[in-house]
Amino acid sequence: MSTILLIVDVIFFLGAVFNVYWQSQIEIRSIYKVSSLIFAAFIGAWLLVSPTGQLSYIVMVALFMLLNIMNGVGGVGERKIVLNGFYSGVLDYAQVVHVTLIPIEIEGRKPKVAVIFNTKRPQQVEMNFNISYKEMEKYLQKKLSNDASVEIGQI
Repeated sequence: MSTILLIVDVIFFLGAVFNVYWQSQIEIRSIYKVSSLIFAAFIGAWLLVSPTGQLSYIVMVALFMLLNIMNGVGGVGERKIVLNGFYSGVLDYAQVVHVTLIPIEIEGRKPKVAVIFNTKRPQQVEMNFNISYKEMEKYLQKKLSNDASVEIGQI
């Protein structure tokens, strides 16, 4: 059993290194996805119900919690889009075929924008940012290929 836990520890550690590398490349950070934090608390409490003194188990739980907390971070970077959520990862700008920017403007508050990235695979990725849609549009025009279209939507 401890061999399996050590393998899981290594996999979780490599996942944390992957996240740290790509999250350090983010230029415009998205709003933190709180669902990752809620999931981490729920699963972490469940894992800690049966405490053990086995070091590899403690490391596995700690890395699992760290990964879930890190998965709430996302944004757009110089080379790739860093996805947030439980199935986080990176998305190459070349894979994006259409982007919808939805301005969220509430009087007396900072502007926000919801961004929906449509990829060549039938996949949609939605992220929210604390900047105006004009700033995001200008940033994405530099990063996206000429084939990708940008649309300004409405709520």
